[in-house]
Amino acid sequence: MNEDGIFRWEVEAFAGPERERLLHGARQLLVRVRMFNGPGVVNAQDGQHHPVPDAFTDLRSDEARHLALELLQAAEDAERQTWRANYWIQETRA
Repeated sequence: MNEDGIFRWEVEAFAGPERERLLHGARQLLVRVRMFNGPGVVNAQDGQHHPVPDAFTDLRSDEARHLALELLQAAEDAERQTWRANYWIQETRA
């Protein structure tokens, strides 16, 4: 979320294009993470589309792996908490 309270709902990651200079002149390719709003995302307050610029960050490969593991753990925790909170709610279908 940025300073205006606007979320970006999509994320993607890919190798490059940035590189970091290492010792002896070698260069390591970085992992670019892009956060953005895909088509159809609207502001919850007024229902209007408010374009928000994409946000980018470049990570070293070890940082990208660490982030990926944290995301997996957070996703599993969110699913577990959701299941626990809603286990007694029976869905009815018409």
